[in-house]
Amino acid sequence: MEGLLQIPFSKIWELHFPLRGGPRKVVSKWSQDQALFESWKDGRTGYPLIDANMKELLATGFMSNRGRQIVCSFLVRDMGIDWRMGAEWFETCLLDYDPASNYGNWTYGAGVGNDPREDRYFSIPKQAKTYDPDGEYVAYWLPELRSLAKERRNFPGASYIKQVVPLKFDGGHQRKDQQFNRQTRPKNIYRRQK
Repeated sequence: MEGLLQIPFSKIWELHFPLRGGPRKVVSKWSQDQALFESWKDGRTGYPLIDANMKELLATGFMSNRGRQIVCSFLVRDMGIDWRMGAEWFETCLLDYDPASNYGNWTYGAGVGNDPREDRYFSIPKQAKTYDPDGEYVAYWLPELRSLAKERRNFPGASYIKQVVPLKFDGGHQRKDQQFNRQTRPKNIYRRQK
Protein backbone atom coordinates (compact mmCIF):
# COMPACT_ATOMS: atom_id res chain seq x y z
CA MET A 1 0.00 0.00 0.00
CA GLU A 2 2.84 2.35 0.78
CA GLY A 3 4.18 2.12 -2.81
CA LEU A 4 0.77 2.87 -4.28
CA LEU A 5 0.58 6.21 -2.47
CA GLN A 6 3.81 7.32 -4.14
CA ILE A 7 2.39 6.87 -7.66
CA PRO A 8 1.31 10.20 -9.23
CA PHE A 9 -2.45 10.68 -9.52
CA SER A 10 -2.25 10.74 -13.32
CA LYS A 11 -0.70 7.25 -13.31
CA ILE A 12 -3.34 5.92 -10.87
CA TRP A 13 -5.97 7.38 -13.21
CA GLU A 14 -4.44 5.56 -16.19
CA LEU A 15 -4.31 2.29 -14.23
CA HIS A 16 -7.91 2.63 -13.04
CA PHE A 17 -9.35 3.76 -16.40
CA PRO A 18 -6.97 2.47 -19.08
CA LEU A 19 -9.45 2.72 -21.96
CA ARG A 20 -9.52 6.48 -22.39
CA GLY A 21 -10.49 5.92 -26.04
CA GLY A 22 -13.36 3.61 -25.07
CA PRO A 23 -14.49 0.59 -27.07
CA ARG A 24 -14.01 2.50 -30.34
CA LYS A 25 -10.37 3.25 -29.39
CA VAL A 26 -10.75 6.92 -30.29
CA VAL A 27 -7.59 8.98 -30.08
CA SER A 28 -8.04 12.46 -28.69
CA LYS A 29 -6.00 14.99 -26.79
CA TRP A 30 -8.12 15.20 -23.65
CA SER A 31 -7.25 17.98 -21.26
CA GLN A 32 -7.17 17.45 -17.52
CA ASP A 33 -7.18 21.18 -16.77
CA GLN A 34 -8.23 21.22 -13.12
CA ALA A 35 -9.33 24.88 -13.02
CA LEU A 36 -11.60 24.41 -16.05
CA PHE A 37 -12.96 21.17 -14.60
CA GLU A 38 -13.68 22.89 -11.26
CA SER A 39 -15.69 25.60 -13.03
CA TRP A 40 -17.82 22.86 -14.65
CA LYS A 41 -18.39 20.79 -11.53
CA ASP A 42 -19.19 23.89 -9.41
CA GLY A 43 -21.62 25.31 -11.99
CA ARG A 44 -19.52 28.35 -12.89
CA THR A 45 -19.11 27.99 -16.67
CA GLY A 46 -21.02 31.09 -17.75
CA TYR A 47 -23.65 28.98 -19.53
CA PRO A 48 -26.83 29.02 -17.41
CA LEU A 49 -28.15 25.65 -18.64
CA ILE A 50 -24.88 23.92 -17.73
CA ASP A 51 -24.52 25.76 -14.43
CA ALA A 52 -28.12 25.09 -13.35
CA ASN A 53 -27.75 21.35 -14.01
CA MET A 54 -24.51 21.20 -12.08
CA LYS A 55 -26.00 23.17 -9.17
CA GLU A 56 -28.95 20.76 -9.11
CA LEU A 57 -26.56 17.81 -9.00
CA LEU A 58 -24.61 19.34 -6.11
CA ALA A 59 -27.75 20.18 -4.15
CA THR A 60 -29.82 17.05 -4.75
CA GLY A 61 -27.62 14.23 -6.07
CA PHE A 62 -29.87 14.06 -9.13
CA MET A 63 -29.88 15.33 -12.70
CA SER A 64 -32.31 14.51 -15.51
CA ASN A 65 -31.11 12.26 -18.32
CA ARG A 66 -31.25 15.18 -20.76
CA GLY A 67 -29.21 17.28 -18.33
CA ARG A 68 -26.63 14.51 -18.02
CA GLN A 69 -26.24 14.37 -21.80
CA ILE A 70 -25.97 18.15 -22.12
CA VAL A 71 -23.35 18.63 -19.39
CA CYS A 72 -21.37 15.64 -20.68
CA SER A 73 -21.33 17.00 -24.21
CA PHE A 74 -20.29 20.43 -22.94
CA LEU A 75 -17.47 19.06 -20.75
CA VAL A 76 -16.06 16.86 -23.48
CA ARG A 77 -16.85 18.68 -26.73
CA ASP A 78 -16.70 22.33 -25.74
CA MET A 79 -14.24 22.25 -22.84
CA GLY A 80 -12.12 19.37 -24.20
CA ILE A 81 -11.87 17.80 -20.73
CA ASP A 82 -11.21 14.08 -20.28
CA TRP A 83 -14.58 12.33 -20.08
CA ARG A 84 -13.33 10.08 -17.29
CA MET A 85 -13.10 13.08 -14.95
CA GLY A 86 -16.79 13.80 -15.53
CA ALA A 87 -17.72 10.15 -15.08
CA GLU A 88 -15.82 10.02 -11.80
CA TRP A 89 -17.50 13.23 -10.58
CA PHE A 90 -20.94 11.81 -11.36
CA GLU A 91 -19.94 8.65 -9.49
CA THR A 92 -19.35 10.70 -6.34
CA CYS A 93 -22.54 12.80 -6.65
CA LEU A 94 -25.40 10.76 -8.11
CA LEU A 95 -27.81 9.11 -5.71
CA ASP A 96 -28.97 6.79 -8.51
CA TYR A 97 -25.41 5.95 -9.50
CA ASP A 98 -24.90 2.70 -11.40
CA PRO A 99 -21.40 1.91 -12.75
CA ALA A 100 -22.54 0.37 -16.04
CA SER A 101 -25.03 3.13 -16.81
CA ASN A 102 -22.70 5.92 -15.76
CA TYR A 103 -19.65 4.81 -17.72
CA GLY A 104 -21.78 3.64 -20.65
CA ASN A 105 -23.44 7.05 -20.84
CA TRP A 106 -20.14 8.88 -20.53
CA THR A 107 -18.45 6.86 -23.28
CA TYR A 108 -21.51 7.45 -25.46
CA GLY A 109 -21.51 11.19 -24.73
CA ALA A 110 -17.77 11.51 -25.24
CA GLY A 111 -17.92 9.84 -28.63
CA VAL A 112 -15.72 6.93 -27.58
CA GLY A 113 -18.55 4.46 -26.98
CA ASN A 114 -21.10 2.79 -29.17
CA ASP A 115 -23.19 5.35 -31.00
CA PRO A 116 -24.49 5.07 -34.56
CA ARG A 117 -24.06 8.86 -34.89
CA GLU A 118 -20.40 9.55 -34.28
CA ASP A 119 -19.42 12.93 -32.85
CA ARG A 120 -22.80 13.63 -31.24
CA TYR A 121 -22.94 17.21 -30.02
CA PHE A 122 -25.57 18.89 -27.86
CA SER A 123 -25.90 22.56 -28.81
CA ILE A 124 -26.43 24.58 -25.63
CA PRO A 125 -28.56 27.29 -27.33
CA LYS A 126 -30.74 24.68 -29.05
CA GLN A 127 -31.16 22.63 -25.86
CA ALA A 128 -32.04 25.73 -23.83
CA LYS A 129 -34.57 26.90 -26.41
CA THR A 130 -36.16 23.44 -26.63
CA TYR A 131 -36.17 22.34 -22.98
CA ASP A 132 -36.23 25.61 -21.01
CA PRO A 133 -37.68 28.25 -23.37
CA ASP A 134 -38.80 30.58 -20.57
CA GLY A 135 -35.66 30.11 -18.48
CA GLU A 136 -37.65 28.82 -15.51
CA TYR A 137 -35.28 25.93 -14.80
CA VAL A 138 -32.15 28.08 -14.91
CA ALA A 139 -33.80 30.81 -12.81
CA TYR A 140 -34.74 28.23 -10.16
CA TRP A 141 -31.14 27.00 -9.74
CA LEU A 142 -29.47 30.36 -10.46
CA PRO A 143 -31.47 32.94 -8.46
CA GLU A 144 -29.37 35.80 -9.84
CA LEU A 145 -31.16 35.29 -13.20
CA ARG A 146 -34.71 35.62 -11.81
CA SER A 147 -34.84 39.37 -12.33
CA LEU A 148 -34.03 39.05 -16.04
CA ALA A 149 -36.71 38.84 -18.70
CA LYS A 150 -37.60 35.20 -19.43
CA GLU A 151 -36.14 35.31 -22.95
CA ARG A 152 -32.77 36.48 -21.57
CA ARG A 153 -32.33 33.98 -18.74
CA ASN A 154 -30.57 31.34 -20.86
CA PHE A 155 -28.59 34.00 -22.73
CA PRO A 156 -27.87 36.75 -20.18
CA GLY A 157 -24.69 38.11 -21.77
CA ALA A 158 -22.84 40.50 -19.44
CA SER A 159 -25.59 40.11 -16.80
CA TYR A 160 -24.04 36.78 -15.82
CA ILE A 161 -20.55 35.40 -15.22
CA LYS A 162 -18.06 35.30 -18.08
CA GLN A 163 -18.10 32.14 -20.18
CA VAL A 164 -15.06 29.95 -19.52
CA VAL A 165 -14.84 28.63 -23.10
CA PRO A 166 -16.48 29.46 -26.42
CA LEU A 167 -18.97 26.96 -27.84
CA LYS A 168 -17.71 24.81 -30.69
CA PHE A 169 -21.12 24.99 -32.37
CA ASP A 170 -23.97 27.25 -31.54
CA GLY A 171 -26.58 25.20 -33.40
CA GLY A 172 -27.47 28.13 -35.65
CA HIS A 173 -29.20 29.86 -32.74
CA GLN A 174 -26.59 32.53 -32.12
CA ARG A 175 -27.63 36.15 -31.98
CA LYS A 176 -25.40 39.17 -31.53
CA ASP A 177 -26.69 39.90 -28.04
CA GLN A 178 -25.96 36.36 -26.88
CA GLN A 179 -22.21 37.01 -27.14
CA PHE A 180 -21.31 33.43 -28.01
CA ASN A 181 -18.06 33.11 -29.89
CA ARG A 182 -18.68 31.71 -33.35
CA GLN A 183 -16.16 29.03 -34.17
CA THR A 184 -16.12 26.04 -36.43
CA ARG A 185 -15.47 22.68 -34.97
CA PRO A 186 -12.03 21.27 -35.79
CA LYS A 187 -12.26 18.48 -38.32
CA ASN A 188 -11.08 15.00 -37.38
CA ILE A 189 -10.32 15.77 -33.74
CA TYR A 190 -11.50 12.26 -33.01
CA ARG A 191 -10.12 9.42 -35.06
CA ARG A 192 -9.88 5.69 -34.57
CA GLN A 193 -6.64 3.99 -33.65
CA LYS A 194 -5.44 1.34 -36.07
